[in-house]
Amino acid sequence: MFNIIAGLSILAHLALIGLLLFCCFRTKSKGVIFITALLLTSGIFSSIFQHFYRPYIDQWAAGEISNWLTRNMTTGEFILTVSYIKSFLYRSLFVFGVFLIYREWRQGKFHLPQPEHREELAV
Repeated sequence: MFNIIAGLSILAHLALIGLLLFCCFRTKSKGVIFITALLLTSGIFSSIFQHFYRPYIDQWAAGEISNWLTRNMTTGEFILTVSYIKSFLYRSLFVFGVFLIYREWRQGKFHLPQPEHREELAV
């Protein structure tokens, strides 16, 4: 059951990215491009962050590190604080992308093409 839900979640994420890529090429909107790039690179940045973050947490849990942070916080509190900061940064970047889209919309970039009138030839 969990595999089905995880697969559907991945499929929905890929469909969203595909739709956003289509909108990027169609509208050439800076906001849509920014949000798409953020969604595409979020996994890469999380992996890079984990690569440097995980050894520090392992040393902290083993008691090998003693500094002002380890004396004032538990490992769990530190992990929660870092996850809140990461979440806040990602959401702030998404809001910035939405702001860019709104600004482009206010400038009239997103408009439906007007149908062209055909002149019918009189026979």
